Amino acid sequence: MISLQSLNKAICGQYRQALERAGVDAPLLAEDVSAPIVRPSGKVELEDGADARLLSSGRERTVTFRLYYFAADKDRPKLENLAVRQALGEAFLDGITVEEMYLGIDEGLSFTVTDGVLVATLELTLTEPVPEAEAEPMETLEYREGT
Repeated sequence: MISLQSLNKAICGQYRQALERAGVDAPLLAEDVSAPIVRPSGKVELEDGADARLLSSGRERTVTFRLYYFAADKDRPKLENLAVRQALGEAFLDGITVEEMYLGIDEGLSFTVTDGVLVATLELTLTEPVPEAEAEPMETLEYREGT
């Protein structure tokens, strides 16, 4: 089973690589809404999701990550946002590997720009087997017809 911490670490790692490929010197900052925004910078947020049992043998979890990019020039962010958008698209095109497990990204990334801030949304669905609990085997049922 993949932990959310490992998944977050893998996504942050690919995001850092994408920022380097885009040619921007932007660190990833921790989520702290009280601090002023440092430009340029990136931020990764984990959004709401679901966790459900599938029949008796599986588990399905949905996870949504939002990757924010704050361009160096908040008044003219277009070219920087385009470079980061392209780098992010390429970084996540072939999925992501977490704890030696490959995860495909079926829906890809979706992008929006609000007030000059680039937001990439990444939605993942993780389907994993759940090991059966150890128990004593059932006794054999003998069926006798016509008695």
